[in-house]
Amino acid sequence: MEIINILKSNELFKELEVDELRTVAELTIIKAVRKNTLVISAGDTSSSIYLIIQGKVKVVVTNEEGVELILATLQQGDNFGELSLLDDQPRSANIIALEDSVFTILHKADFFKLMEKNPKIAMAVIKYLCNRVRFLTNTAQSLALLDVYGRVVNLLHDLSTPKENGQWLVSQPLTHQDIASRVGSSREMISQILNELKKGGYVTIENKIITINRKLPSAW
Repeated sequence: MEIINILKSNELFKELEVDELRTVAELTIIKAVRKNTLVISAGDTSSSIYLIIQGKVKVVVTNEEGVELILATLQQGDNFGELSLLDDQPRSANIIALEDSVFTILHKADFFKLMEKNPKIAMAVIKYLCNRVRFLTNTAQSLALLDVYGRVVNLLHDLSTPKENGQWLVSQPLTHQDIASRVGSSREMISQILNELKKGGYVTIENKIITINRKLPSAW
């Protein structure tokens, strides 16, 4: 039942009825990996879609010098691998497990059969891809038009949720290097920015968890 519940929470399958979700679940296979496992390698020609049952992964691209840019962090209920499944092109990014994780995997042939039988899945795929385009457009705009501080502020706002006391909580543990890789900067620069925000009382950081205490300055 756990897989069905997670499928129900996923953007691609949430409109399906329980019996339809059971059909999807029966077509999948389960794969468990350890922390730091390279789940998908950029350039790989495999074509399956992965749904995270347990754990967390990061979507990463790297340049020839090994400098990485984290495009996204995904967790339970999220999916990845859909692009290569749909366009038959090589994988566009590396997927690395941030902790011990479990996935359910659906192969291309089975996924296409499901879309043919159930137009709701096809419509969900279109909507999902539109949302991804918007997200990547915003990311590109941020990288091109904002300075490092502005990108850090945007990232913290995107990852945080409001608390009852007026604070905002980034529940995902983040190291300075994690943030640097997400905004295309150096760890040293991120450390300077966060230290200044802590000194000003704008943020509190404990065990890599960031709490935004009040509105962050518009400039640094």
